[in-house]
Amino acid sequence: MTIPYAEKLLIPFITDPLLSENQQVAHQIKSTGVKTLINKINWLDFSYRPDVELVAGYSATHLWLCYEVRKDYFRARATTDQQAVWEDSCVEFFMTTEKNPNETESPYRNFEFNALGICLSAYGNKSRRGFLSSDEMKQILRFPGKIDSDIKEGDPFDWQLTVAIPLNILGLVPGNSFMANFYKCGDLTLKPHFLSRTSIVAAEPDFHLPQFFGEAKLIH
Repeated sequence: MTIPYAEKLLIPFITDPLLSENQQVAHQIKSTGVKTLINKINWLDFSYRPDVELVAGYSATHLWLCYEVRKDYFRARATTDQQAVWEDSCVEFFMTTEKNPNETESPYRNFEFNALGICLSAYGNKSRRGFLSSDEMKQILRFPGKIDSDIKEGDPFDWQLTVAIPLNILGLVPGNSFMANFYKCGDLTLKPHFLSRTSIVAAEPDFHLPQFFGEAKLIH
């Protein structure tokens, strides 16, 4: 079932996939999670829209997110966590446990990944944010799909990335509701773009606006 981007995202409980079978992780998530689209163009100056599908589920310990991206343009210069992955071919997840977050004061978490699975993550309000510790970063599981070894920057490509974020880092337990948005961007790719699941109203591209996060819930 595909959920329109503006509706509440009800994330089902799933069984942890077999981590020893890397190439099967995404298949297992997609067969049991809920599917939604990241397709909202918020800024007409950046009208390019790759096809982006997200499948979400949660287990006893992790939130699982599987991103499927088509018609993107390859860029992956960030090779170490906490580098500028948003400039690359990138997918993102922002969230807060606050029910009515506002732009200036509400704390939120951001998790940003390029196609290699390199991650940037931080916590705080919009003006004061701190990176997650190296120990916390190691707990974020990443399962990138296979990328052609001959690919060059700017080449068109399709890609897939599955990630698992510990629920204790997110401050969530089964049954919790939270506010979130999901993004696809590529600031310095051949065709820059800034897509979201939930609509954003702002003069220029900006994902750090928690007042536009949508509702999500870990359903029993």
